[in-house]
Amino acid sequence: MTLFVTVMVLASAKAQDPYVALPGATHQFSVAENIGNTYEWKVYTVSNWTDQKDALLADNDGLNGDDDFLFVGGEYQKPQINITFINEGKYYVIAEEFNSGITCSSRRVFALEVLGTEATIEFKELASEDCADADNSFATELIAMFDSGTVLAESQYPVTVNYRLDGDAADRTATINYADKMLNVLGIIEDENNETINNITIISATNKYGGTLNIVAGKGVHSRTIFALPEKPIITVEN
Repeated sequence: MTLFVTVMVLASAKAQDPYVALPGATHQFSVAENIGNTYEWKVYTVSNWTDQKDALLADNDGLNGDDDFLFVGGEYQKPQINITFINEGKYYVIAEEFNSGITCSSRRVFALEVLGTEATIEFKELASEDCADADNSFATELIAMFDSGTVLAESQYPVTVNYRLDGDAADRTATINYADKMLNVLGIIEDENNETINNITIISATNKYGGTLNIVAGKGVHSRTIFALPEKPIITVEN
């Protein structure tokens, strides 16, 4: 009996095998369904990829707040399941299929690594300026990375960013697309009579699967200065 595993997970130039996921991300795993057979999924953790694949079950007992992963909806006995990965580490996801008599089984193993602080997001530029005018729209580019050498793949977009302006009582939410990677900022008020400085702070960011992108220290605030307009000159003509 042949067992195939199709997995909707991250593709990264850093690591094609194992696949790479981010903390908090939910991914779907599936095997081809054979009517009458039963299925069981398990997740194991290892220190190194050379370790035995099924020696140490990853934690998902819901106790002490230290779970490594969770089966979404508690479901682990279907051909298709969803897993949310929580803690950084190396994991083997194992699917086992049993025939109708539960006398024979086959297994397939999938290696997946959950990154920690390697995945980041930051402003490309930390400052900008403009003169007050009738158009207060503004957008600035963000940089999202798997690690210091690998940009976040297109398959991980859109990215959701929560941000705040000075004086905001609640976060604002923006969707970042792969094509331009621009954060469209709402809420900047331009005052023709007074110079204003608007600090835009990234509060949090997640990829398409809900995985966490960490804010690069010192690069999570963009300062936009809006200059007041000079008084309108009075034109006089000498007779």
